[in-house]
Amino acid sequence: MKNKLTKKNIVLIAVGVLIAALVLNIPYIATSNYMIRVVNMSMITYLVVLSVYVLLGMCGQNSFAQAGLWGVGAYVTANLTTKFEFSPIAATLVSILATALFAFIIGFALFRLREFYFTFSTIGLMVILNSLFLNWTPVTGGAMGFSGIPTYSLLGFKFRTEAEYFYLILGVIIIVSILMNILYKSSLGRSFMAIRDNELAANCLGINSLLTKSISFAISGALCGLAGALYASMSGYLSSSTFTYNQSTLYLVMIMLGGTISPAGALIGGVGITLLQELLRPLENYMLLIFGAGIMIMMIFQPEGILGGGKAFYAKLRKKQQSRIGTK
Repeated sequence: MKNKLTKKNIVLIAVGVLIAALVLNIPYIATSNYMIRVVNMSMITYLVVLSVYVLLGMCGQNSFAQAGLWGVGAYVTANLTTKFEFSPIAATLVSILATALFAFIIGFALFRLREFYFTFSTIGLMVILNSLFLNWTPVTGGAMGFSGIPTYSLLGFKFRTEAEYFYLILGVIIIVSILMNILYKSSLGRSFMAIRDNELAANCLGINSLLTKSISFAISGALCGLAGALYASMSGYLSSSTFTYNQSTLYLVMIMLGGTISPAGALIGGVGITLLQELLRPLENYMLLIFGAGIMIMMIFQPEGILGGGKAFYAKLRKKQQSRIGTK
């Protein structure tokens, strides 16, 4: 038994090292800066999809306003760095806190609504935010957009190229993933999941559902704020057409396809679908049709997404293996 476990661990470590080596060498493997930009965008998308996971996967609440919160983080960073001469890192920290506070206040008001009316209200929030991005010209640049956002610098080193941003964003998402794993196993995470499974029973156990759901929305907002700050600094230009209702819908599609049973579903959905979009760019006009069909098929045959399907397949393999050992 011990030998089998040792062999299994050796295989897992070897696979892990291989994947890590492959990921770290992406800037050298990629054929162009454009491909590295696509990978960078997929990692930023992962952060926003992770924010959907916190709200939907852990707390059972659905939001169509994530692209709007992403935009709030991006525009806060843009204004602080260009008008108030904040360093990009300081502006990022303020963006995270500001977006989290904004989401908490909005959540505290909107979570008083019962059942699915919170979801409906986030559609209105998304429309309001996009309208502000488009028309509040002194703050957002209006239809002309917001340009001239500086890049990150750390200890005198400036992040200028796509490859340099790749390592920066990779480091950020590793830290965020570790923190998310801690949240998943914490008492706060269990409170989220208790509300998701049965809000009435959670209230009977002494969990303040209004406050807890507002905190989940604040954490979700903080992730969007971080993603917005990274995007603003990496692209150097913001347009209101980026932060739309359709984009929010796409994030929901990503988490549904990836799976809502653990944070890994956000990684599969966010990174996988962003890269898939790039591979299927010749079919761009049919993308929503493809995703729509994909969701319908997935919900019929595997409602827990790709991650849930993978886990079920692995469990079947284990069961077959154990039954073979038992018959010998």
